[in-house]
Amino acid sequence: MIVVLYFIYVFVTAVVLFYVPLHKGKDLKVMNTENFYGKEESTDRVMLLENGYFSGLVRMQMIQEARHTIDIAYFSIGKGRSSDLLMGALFEAADRGIRIRVLLDGISHGLKGKRKNVLYALAFHNNIELKYYEPFTIFKPWTWHNRLHDKIIVVDGQLGIIGGRNIGDKYLASQPDKNFVYDRDVLIYNTKQESHSVILSMEKYVEKLWTHPYTRKAFQKLKKTKQFRGLSGKKLLIDQYEEAKKANEPFVHPYIVWRESTMPTRKVSFITNPIQRINKSPFIWKTFIKLSQQAEKSIVVQSPYIVPTKEMERYIDKRVKPKVQRIILTNSITSTPNAMAFSAYLGVKNHVIKAGSKLYEYQKPYSIHGKSVVYDQRLSAVGSFNLDSRSAFLNTESMVMIDSKEFAAELTGAIETKISHSMLVGNEGEPVDFNTDSQKNAPPVKSALLHILSVFTRFWRHFV
Repeated sequence: MIVVLYFIYVFVTAVVLFYVPLHKGKDLKVMNTENFYGKEESTDRVMLLENGYFSGLVRMQMIQEARHTIDIAYFSIGKGRSSDLLMGALFEAADRGIRIRVLLDGISHGLKGKRKNVLYALAFHNNIELKYYEPFTIFKPWTWHNRLHDKIIVVDGQLGIIGGRNIGDKYLASQPDKNFVYDRDVLIYNTKQESHSVILSMEKYVEKLWTHPYTRKAFQKLKKTKQFRGLSGKKLLIDQYEEAKKANEPFVHPYIVWRESTMPTRKVSFITNPIQRINKSPFIWKTFIKLSQQAEKSIVVQSPYIVPTKEMERYIDKRVKPKVQRIILTNSITSTPNAMAFSAYLGVKNHVIKAGSKLYEYQKPYSIHGKSVVYDQRLSAVGSFNLDSRSAFLNTESMVMIDSKEFAAELTGAIETKISHSMLVGNEGEPVDFNTDSQKNAPPVKSALLHILSVFTRFWRHFV
């Protein structure tokens, strides 16, 4: 009886509660989008990080060159050689006096089982603080959906990375395994360390997350056995890192000249979802809608998951101008690793096509995980936000808005490269003939299972 009552309690507080309308779209304030544009060169230069291995090199050099502080806010830290070497470099930085703060999602942080030694090592180091955002609480089911989905690292108020990549070989390996994903980040370089740099906005956001009541210290006090495991875990990681340096492994010997490797911008802005439970006010989603309605020529979108819901559509008060070219790239049945999200997409796919975009599905091995938008070949958005209800209403999310025609051209080129390995499935309001549809070449068993699952996920689109 107690178990039954508990499941009813979970259903009401983790499901039903999220369908109660807590705010109205018309009451939501949206940033003045004119503020995303600049008139002259800004202090912030940027570099598109399209290659996963190179993105890992950039992270490595940032950690190695840190002089004062490193702030990390990540959804998860996965397994693999790249993770081990980056964590070894992080502990080496802490040993030389760098103040480090690591904020991880309280449920999906990835450091579980034998990898808990890394958690203990982080928690036990004098120069490292470790916290969880919204740790699992069995009697607060409404908190289970409130996930920290950001991927941010900031060093010395001068360098920052934001994007869709978590840390791990799944994202950073030089030789991809079967679970590898193609993702995207952007490096931001505050050339003059000026206070109006977007890096300072990113730091303030991490600070807000760090001090928020939803955030908790990972361990109040470590037992002696866990301290010992932490020390042995740290030693193992540092030993691997030092051995890699002696062996001249390229991953631990990056050489990047920040100014020469980055390109100028007119302005870089930072936007986030609000930090609140249940249904968040969809600030990023509303901002994207407003920018889309203001676009004059083109909108180019890449998202691994596209699951528009009725709740999201309520915030659309008018359509995009008819003359604006709209291109959307997402995963296919062949490439997707996320059965729940893709089956939900299958249920609304025709609706997406009828909205009038050119819809492409990626066909090659591995999957795409980058989240980006380019407006009128000038303003670019890169970050953690997916085009689904979870990103709109449930997760913490963050994006940078980059005013730079040069960066927009490079980002568009990167998306077009993926489109060249994709199949057109919807052309400006009309589905493409089934004989050329991406489903034709999809694994039959996987395709059948996803279509069956799509019948059920229609009731759970808000959560996938």
